[in-house]
Amino acid sequence: METILAGIFGGAVVYVAGKTELLRNAVKGVIKMGYSVSDTFTSGGGECMESLKDVVAESKAEYEAVKAAKAEAAVKA
Repeated sequence: METILAGIFGGAVVYVAGKTELLRNAVKGVIKMGYSVSDTFTSGGGECMESLKDVVAESKAEYEAVKAAKAEAAVKA
């Protein structure tokens, strides 16, 4: 239902924007801003995911090192 309403609203905005130059330019500006925000989140999200992967890899390495040390200590005991 929300998708249908968004489509109707979007269609109405595009229809009205086609009728007046000022509104048309405003709609184009909003669309450009949307693309800019999307690009920002996409690039930032990629960096965030890379950092998260690094932290996970470091945590796993530390866990494996502790696990190996405990196993070695158990063998010596």
